[in-house]
Amino acid sequence: MNLLTLTDSKLASLHSHAAAEIARRAKATTNGYDAANIIRGNECAKRALLVAAAGSHSILFVGPPNCGKTMLRAVALELGLGNTFEARPCRCGYHGSPIRACECSCAKIERCRAAWPVADITVEVVQPPQRELNGRPGTGVAEMKAQIARMSSYTGTDLDEHSATLLKAACSEYGIDPDARGRIIAIARTIANLDNSERIAPHHTCEAINYRAFRRW
Repeated sequence: MNLLTLTDSKLASLHSHAAAEIARRAKATTNGYDAANIIRGNECAKRALLVAAAGSHSILFVGPPNCGKTMLRAVALELGLGNTFEARPCRCGYHGSPIRACECSCAKIERCRAAWPVADITVEVVQPPQRELNGRPGTGVAEMKAQIARMSSYTGTDLDEHSATLLKAACSEYGIDPDARGRIIAIARTIANLDNSERIAPHHTCEAINYRAFRRW
């Protein structure tokens, strides 16, 4: 299917059907249980999802097969966030994996990454070690909803001297363009609101920088 040839209405219909299918699969998998609790480990990915849902930011989950990407998208739907995507780091899905060798050529990896959708937040989802799979469930949907309900609604996006210096250094080091810089500031504002902070502090800015898009090659 060539998405570029589809009309806006057909794309909207395709998106709606995809969201419904994700919800159906998640419901079948969870059997009524909290989808976020089923995801063991990957608390950083759940934190990124919380930030995305709190600020209505789009999010891309990147990781190998069977690591929880689709389940995270199901959690996103429960939080009211529909603008979510998932992708593999390469065609086979195991580029950079410590547990399985990647079978892809450099050209295949490059083509795979070039096809990633652009999102406000990009986060890596990993296959957690066995000790985490057997551990406590971690953050659940109810807790995430409660955090969003408690967040403040400040709108100011001015950065203090330390935050501005931090972001300037990141833009220079990572080649962050003006559009991406604007997204980072918006995400930092959301993170500050989750902390009920009127001021965007350096640690809010640092977390937002970490959610920038990965290098595509």
